[in-house]
Amino acid sequence: IQSAHSPPPRTTRGGVFPEPDPAMQTEAAVVIGQLATPVVMISAAGLIGLGLFNRYAVVVGRSRTFANERVQLLKQLSGESANAAATSLDRIRLEALEAHSSGVLRRAVIIRSALQCLMVSILAMLTASAAIGLALVSEPLWPLAFIAFAVGLLAMAAGVVLELFELGLSLRDVRLENRMLHDLELMTG
Repeated sequence: IQSAHSPPPRTTRGGVFPEPDPAMQTEAAVVIGQLATPVVMISAAGLIGLGLFNRYAVVVGRSRTFANERVQLLKQLSGESANAAATSLDRIRLEALEAHSSGVLRRAVIIRSALQCLMVSILAMLTASAAIGLALVSEPLWPLAFIAFAVGLLAMAAGVVLELFELGLSLRDVRLENRMLHDLELMTG
């Protein structure tokens, strides 16, 4: 209802919808931008997590392979029919497998910790996104949004740092394996 003193509402060319208020458009754009930032971070954490889940599966599978090979070698060493040269090589291989197993287990723990950091990051970013949306109706939620976003960033950074550390360990394990294979080759021949 218009009073005699109020101007008529501005309408678009078709005359059906009122023209949007520029201040409201700016505020809507800001809110959409604020809501989108945690979503982008969730996507980034998800992509990193996907790669880490695959890496984790490979490392755990490798650990199981080493465990099975260790069991087989222990069975062979407990048998009385093995000759001395084969027994000596089997003992060296068993020591190598034990060293590899502990290294692979250490790497699996680090990857799992990195994944946990990324999952915490995703939860924090989801909380930040929800708090930003709810802060439109309840202003006291803005600090929660900021804190949740900061926690999400820190958790993601911790996950990436852990994975960088694990990458360094993976190369060390490969070097150890190559050295032990070289030693076995020298012994056999």
